Amino acid sequence: MSDFKGLRIYNTLTRTKEDFVPADPSNVRMYVCGPTVYDFAHIGNGRPAIVFDVLFRLLRHLYGTEHVTYVRNITDVDDKINARALRDYPGLPLNEAIARVTEKTEKQYHEDVKALGCLPPTFEPHATQHIGGMIAMIQQLLDKGHAYVAAGAEGREVLFAVDAMPDYGQLSKRKLDEQQAGARIEVKDHKRNPADFVLWKESEAHQPGWDAHLHADGGHVTIHGRPGWHIECSVMSSHHLGETFDIHGGGLDLIFPHHENEVAQSRCAHGTDVMARYWMHNGFLQVEG
Repeated sequence: MSDFKGLRIYNTLTRTKEDFVPADPSNVRMYVCGPTVYDFAHIGNGRPAIVFDVLFRLLRHLYGTEHVTYVRNITDVDDKINARALRDYPGLPLNEAIARVTEKTEKQYHEDVKALGCLPPTFEPHATQHIGGMIAMIQQLLDKGHAYVAAGAEGREVLFAVDAMPDYGQLSKRKLDEQQAGARIEVKDHKRNPADFVLWKESEAHQPGWDAHLHADGGHVTIHGRPGWHIECSVMSSHHLGETFDIHGGGLDLIFPHHENEVAQSRCAHGTDVMARYWMHNGFLQVEG
């Protein structure tokens, strides 16, 4: 009996419409990037919430309510959050100010998506709940030669080495030798390649941080720091959905660098050919033309 139930979707990875056939029809798995809780959601943030809620409902209709797992994360550690906390609560210790920002913002987000009629996801992991998993994945990447430790102007960092992944750029169709520095790629002297991106960065005394005990370059190093943006989703998705899963979703603006770098980390850490089998990206909400 065929597992195809008539659903066809546009797969960003292949740039074609494809029949959707889940790896396991008894557990259809979908991950969608959720909010970074530093500010209230705007009308454009409602677009992915609604688009993937509709897809979630359709998958439940086709495969059964108990056979679909939908994960949408909450990013609650990020430098944008730190900056907002310093701005809004200058008199408080930073970590206390961060808690006020994230709790208030997350509460409002939940009220907003409920008002839009969206179902709650099956799991809603917070980045701060998965720090240990992030450190473990970073160690895997170091062990396999896909990452390195370097000292930058703002302290030590663990960086992903894009040159160590021959088909980096597969999702966004960007070739490394064609990429220009700029557009969300920072050029810094301590990077082996300008496109190398942060997995872990050292924190100053007043900033949120965790001790990452790592083995690198034949020795041990401890970096009290915080994760880069991309490693969070790689770890949260694999924790709840496995090393490979069916659908990864988000807005068009996340294809590069966020989703491209998720793919790189996940595939290199796990040794898999794909991270998600289908990639879906919603367009922007057009306002005033």
